[in-house]
Amino acid sequence: MADDTRETNGTPAPPRAPANIIPGGTAHTAGGERVDDGVSYVDVVRNLPADYYLHFYQRPCVRDSQLTAISSGFAGYMVGAILRRPVITSSNYAVAAWCVTGCVHYQVCQYYRRKEKDGMKQAQELMEKKRATIEARKEARRRAHEEQEKQEEARRIEEQRKKSWGYWIDKNVRFW
Repeated sequence: MADDTRETNGTPAPPRAPANIIPGGTAHTAGGERVDDGVSYVDVVRNLPADYYLHFYQRPCVRDSQLTAISSGFAGYMVGAILRRPVITSSNYAVAAWCVTGCVHYQVCQYYRRKEKDGMKQAQELMEKKRATIEARKEARRRAHEEQEKQEEARRIEEQRKKSWGYWIDKNVRFW
C-alpha cells in the first residue's frame, strides 16, 4: 500500500532490479559474483571425437615435428648422461628437449605452410587476372576480325555493284 501512495504522490516507484546491469552480467560489477563464460578448455577437449586423437599424426606438420622432437629428446638425454646427471634429471632433459623442439618445429612448419598458402592464393589471383586479360585480348581480336570481315564484305558488295550495268547507267546516263 505504501507503493500505491508514492505513485499517487507523483514520485516514481523504486526500480525492480539494479540499474547498472550490463547485458549478460550481474548486479555486482565491482568484484561480486563471477559470470560463467560458458565453455572451458576441459569441456572442449572432452567433446573432441576419438578420431581426433587416433589420427593426429595424419595432420600436417605433426609427423615432421615429432620425428625432430624424438631425436632432440634423445640428444637431451645423452647430454644429461654425458654430464653424469642422475637418470631422472637426464629424463627431464629429454622431455624438456622433446617438448620445446616439437612445439617450435610445429609452429615453424605451420608458419611456412601459411606463407605458402598465401603465396598460392596470390599466384591464383595473378593467374585469374592474366586469364582475364588474355580473354579480353581474344575478345578484342575477335571483334576486330569481325569488323574487318564486315568491311571486306561491304567492299566486295560495292565492287560487284560497280561491275553491274545498273551502276554504269546510274553514273553515266543522266536524264534531266
